Amino acid sequence: MGVRGLTSYIAQRAEIYLKPFELHSTALVIDGDNLACNLYKDVTGCYSAFGGDYDDFYRAVVQFFQVLDECNIRPYVLMDGGYEERKLRTVGKRLRGKISVIKRINPNASITLFPLHLKEVFVDAVKDCGVPVMRCVFEADDELAALARKLNCPVLSYDSDFYIHNVKYIPLITLTVKVLTKQVKAHSKPKDSRDLRRAQAKHMEKRAKANKIVGGMQSSAPGAVAPPAKPGKTYNYLDCCIYRVEHLCGRGTLSAEKLPLFAALLGNDYIARSAFRNFFAAGMGKAGRSKKLKQQQRRIRVTLQWLRGETAESALGKVLSRLKKSQRDSLVAQVHAAIEGYSNELCHAYDFFEAHYENAFPYIEPVSEAEESDAEEALDLDEELSEVEEEEQQQEEEHNEAAAKSHSEDEEEEPEPELEVEDKTLMFPQWFLDKLYPVHLSRFFVDLLHLRKYINNPQIEHFPHHDSNELALPILNYVFALLHHVEGAETKPRVNGEGVVQPIEYTYMTRAVRVTNVRYYKMPIEEPPAYRFVPAAPDARHLRAIFDSKVPHAQTERLFERLECLPEDLRLYFLAIVYWLHRSEHCDLLHLHALLLCLVVLRTIDVTIPAEREVKAFHRRFGKILKQERAVRDKEAAEGIKRGVKPSLLELPVPERMSHVPKSDCYLVQERLLPHFHMQEIFKKKFDLYSTTVLHAFAEFQAVVYQLNGLNSLLDHPVASPRMNQLYCGALLYNLYDLLRHRPDVRYHVQHYLLSDSQLMFDFYCFLFDWCADFIPSWKQTQVDQAALKVQQKKRYKKERQAARKAEATATAATDATAAANAEPEDDFYDLNNKFCALKVC
Repeated sequence: MGVRGLTSYIAQRAEIYLKPFELHSTALVIDGDNLACNLYKDVTGCYSAFGGDYDDFYRAVVQFFQVLDECNIRPYVLMDGGYEERKLRTVGKRLRGKISVIKRINPNASITLFPLHLKEVFVDAVKDCGVPVMRCVFEADDELAALARKLNCPVLSYDSDFYIHNVKYIPLITLTVKVLTKQVKAHSKPKDSRDLRRAQAKHMEKRAKANKIVGGMQSSAPGAVAPPAKPGKTYNYLDCCIYRVEHLCGRGTLSAEKLPLFAALLGNDYIARSAFRNFFAAGMGKAGRSKKLKQQQRRIRVTLQWLRGETAESALGKVLSRLKKSQRDSLVAQVHAAIEGYSNELCHAYDFFEAHYENAFPYIEPVSEAEESDAEEALDLDEELSEVEEEEQQQEEEHNEAAAKSHSEDEEEEPEPELEVEDKTLMFPQWFLDKLYPVHLSRFFVDLLHLRKYINNPQIEHFPHHDSNELALPILNYVFALLHHVEGAETKPRVNGEGVVQPIEYTYMTRAVRVTNVRYYKMPIEEPPAYRFVPAAPDARHLRAIFDSKVPHAQTERLFERLECLPEDLRLYFLAIVYWLHRSEHCDLLHLHALLLCLVVLRTIDVTIPAEREVKAFHRRFGKILKQERAVRDKEAAEGIKRGVKPSLLELPVPERMSHVPKSDCYLVQERLLPHFHMQEIFKKKFDLYSTTVLHAFAEFQAVVYQLNGLNSLLDHPVASPRMNQLYCGALLYNLYDLLRHRPDVRYHVQHYLLSDSQLMFDFYCFLFDWCADFIPSWKQTQVDQAALKVQQKKRYKKERQAARKAEATATAATDATAAANAEPEDDFYDLNNKFCALKVC
């Protein structure tokens, strides 16, 4: 949930609160959602404005866990679940902020927008690395802390909550993701015994402001020559900083019991910061108005000083005396819940990993003597901290002004406190937990079942249109109906006081059309599912039911028969394509051509040759191969030798030939397509050429894939889930669409320009398009061709006019030259009136 301002406060005093640490040969509990967002932010940059480059992100996640493996680190990844009722106010506020950003999107802006399939791609990469992963029921903070305490290992995250949790915490901002090697010494100090140097602390503060996590991530490249080993035993490690709660408590004057109240006073996602305005004004005096310290930083310092002179009970009593009566119960419940969370030993993640993974816990470290005496070693912290505080106090006295301006923000009414359940998993049926824990279900399933709400985070889309997820609402409604029509546990509709039966419904939170606001829609169950739903043995026909009722023109029976012709990993993806083509008003055949080209390239090239997206780096690594292969093909073309498909491959079905694509084809095709993986340079000068209408259709398609995959997961995957890292790259899709929209014959351009160096790839592209052609609605068959022909006709007329003018100019110039050559020379003229005329030189 985050404690406001605490991350910056710690970063500015890193030499006091953080200790250098060598991370190796240990277990590591990782906040999966936090890591995923920070990795994506560092990897994609401005390309998030095109809907998500999942290929780059997937490789970054895999590389991150490869680095951990090189240092013998055993990671455990926990993902967040649904939202709790008390956090919905904060969720709505953040949703409005995201809507405001997307409405004024600029591809050159540094703001990162997280795409729809971010967490799913992250989980795919984690599972491919063999890392244990689990989805929690609600926020994973308490579960992360409980697992870390059981394993006596650090937590890796970038959440200020862990500064007040009773765990060893490694801020992600301090981790240098670069493998270092050190020789083992006989009498070495403990890993975190020395203090942070002043220069290191300053560097930490800069990194916190830059919010850069994995810049310069490095691991040993496969096939690279290792440096000569030093004599003696060595080990690999990652450089980072570690934090313990004792560093904040000092001599114990700020005890662990006071930490929940300390966090609440600073403000978090569950209680408004304005609720404590009266307390800070009357109970603690003015915090001063230093020009060098922000308001929240001053509040933290003053709060720490005040809590040291109070007991936990007296401090809570004084705070409650200054709160409204309606807010007191909420604060008390929150403090007690936080105290339980900080000391909670109930850990579902430990039981899940132990039951589902072989040798799940190779590293369980006992508490060392150094850690037991850590509180005694923290005696010097108060002295260092007091010096810093005295210096800040002097600065405040110098810059203190007459009076602080009163806050203008209104008091917000707090929701009624929730009834705390000791084990929150008891609110859910066991069949649901069995599907949720292995991360088969997305986090929105918890909201649908527990809160009966769906929070729709907008994508990069065109705001005058309805939200992109509206196209997939029938699929979401069907999922909701399944959750409440479980065989033997059907949800009974409620009856109001007037005896009227209330429909079973959920609240759909989404953006409003054209304006920056959130709209709430009631979505009732209109009809029960077509077939009974038994969670242990779900009926795969529920997928067909969606197409029978919502896409009647798609010939469902024939569609599912033809599905067998496709590779297994593409079947759900192409079901989404058919659904999208029939129901979207904004997509055309150019969108389809771009999608097919993108998946052919990503699914073939990235698994055959090393992935490289930078043009200069690509030529530096593979320049010799490209030059040699291009010379061979030019020689064959000069001799009239035509390259084709080997006869042995012609006997195979087209999809099975893709595993036999030569590396040389991949190098040459990638060289041709590489510039299209990057944002067009014209956007840096004229970003108004960036079109959200083009992206809106792709956003609708992503929503259809997302909801269809959610239904597929609830049914225990009768069809293989799509791997979006091998199918979807937002920047490439946008550029391909922009390139193809001016071509009257798209297939001709693909054959002779984009895929001219690989007949196998072109055949696969044609196979996929021909498969889709049988299910393209009739009203979209000729739409693109007419538009492209009109554009091409204008271009042809323009070229003809330019050629005619050029020919006319050439003919005129030739006539003038001929006339000048044939002209007789004029006789010399002598002017008798000019005495110098006779001196003329002939």
